[in-house]
Amino acid sequence: MGGKHGMRHWFVAGLGVVAWLLVGVATAAVHETSGQMPSGAWYRIAVPDGWRAGDTLVAYQHGFDFSAPDGPPDLGPLKDIALAEGYAIAATSYRTRGWAVFDAIDDNRDLVALFTREFGAPGDLLPFGGSLGGLIALRLAEADGLPPVRGVYAMCPAAAGARLWDYAIDLRLGYEAICAGAGELRHGAQPLWWAFDLGMIPAHLGDMSDLGGLVDNAVVLDTLLQLNRCTGINLPPAQRSTDKQRRLAQLKAFSRIDDEQFLLTNIGYVTFGLSDLVRAPGKLDGRNPFTTVGVDYGDDPQVAANILRLVADAGAAQALHAASDFRGRVGEARIVSLHTSRDQLVIPGNQEFIRTQVPATQWVSAIVAEQQPSHCGFNAAEGLAGWEALRAWLGGAPQPDVASLQEACQLLVARGIAAGPCRFDPDAQWLPFDAVVRPRATESPSPRGHSNHAVPARRPPPAPAMRARQSLTG
Repeated sequence: MGGKHGMRHWFVAGLGVVAWLLVGVATAAVHETSGQMPSGAWYRIAVPDGWRAGDTLVAYQHGFDFSAPDGPPDLGPLKDIALAEGYAIAATSYRTRGWAVFDAIDDNRDLVALFTREFGAPGDLLPFGGSLGGLIALRLAEADGLPPVRGVYAMCPAAAGARLWDYAIDLRLGYEAICAGAGELRHGAQPLWWAFDLGMIPAHLGDMSDLGGLVDNAVVLDTLLQLNRCTGINLPPAQRSTDKQRRLAQLKAFSRIDDEQFLLTNIGYVTFGLSDLVRAPGKLDGRNPFTTVGVDYGDDPQVAANILRLVADAGAAQALHAASDFRGRVGEARIVSLHTSRDQLVIPGNQEFIRTQVPATQWVSAIVAEQQPSHCGFNAAEGLAGWEALRAWLGGAPQPDVASLQEACQLLVARGIAAGPCRFDPDAQWLPFDAVVRPRATESPSPRGHSNHAVPARRPPPAPAMRARQSLTG
């Protein structure tokens, strides 16, 4: 009880300060600069008056963006409050589009070096990001050559790393098995025909959350037409034939996606995103990192009988894991990580990779219960509550828990500081990661036991929903 009430009083006192800061943020003097680094990555930096060498630098990490970097990035949703609280904040566009993990750590090192030349060396680094940016924020806590990372704020992080792409190849090849003769997608060059050639991938697809809005490109339009031939997903339900309805239901069951907009978004990632990952010279350069041999697809006999069985190029698989995986080697860094409960792009099971690899005294992992599916669909009060919880914890407050996040969020709403509602759920449930992403036999345990989240090759029976475990204390 003492820990929880201590956290509450810290927030009650602190929220008055937050409200005062928000009033003054518009008039606070801020120096902002932007440009392009020699690597090709763009940057943006904002430094408030009063920031001095040795103070904290917030490093904002943007999410998956399939547009090539062509200008300075924004500084994220917490820019104004972070500046008002006295932090400098900086961001890099990364030098590559899409799954940018191959160079993102170096891009951040370049960013910090540039910041140091212009403004002085930060005393420590506070990474913050969502989705792919959440994974990169976590991995910055593991990286050398940077100022010390005392805290990480990771929202809906893609913490499973390379294993998310196991899901992508399963959906890509599962689609081929289900839609054979009724809407096959275009093929790229052999032997990796399931990956589009680089010339077939449009330059500006953004985050692909609205694949249906990108029909001005011939390859995107053709992909949507083939998907429609197979499933009728772009037709009103009443106009879908019996066969289309059956294949759509089968594809949703196979992919564990019940929301059709999320299915469209995932198809975008498993065609264009996966193809860029495999084909791009700065990534895997035409090598296959995927294995489907030995994977149990027995819950769908048609897929099990017909899916293409691949054997990974060992070097490509190692490169993908090395660049992508979060291993929990974060020293003394403290992590606050949030997830929306019905995310069907970066599923809540990604939180397992934080919970199993970082000591429980160093993380707070919380689920926001939502009525409608979203990817990272937090409201302002929830996002600010997580941020302020991390700041308070780093400042000496007790380790927060899900209940104290909810209480802090409600205080923010009650005081008119940020809009709610507040939906932190200490009893949240979700399917375990391995019940959604089929395990691979080739994954091996890390020294901590879960670098690649290794599990037996045999697919487990349908799993009951996992009960969210709050962090200890509180």
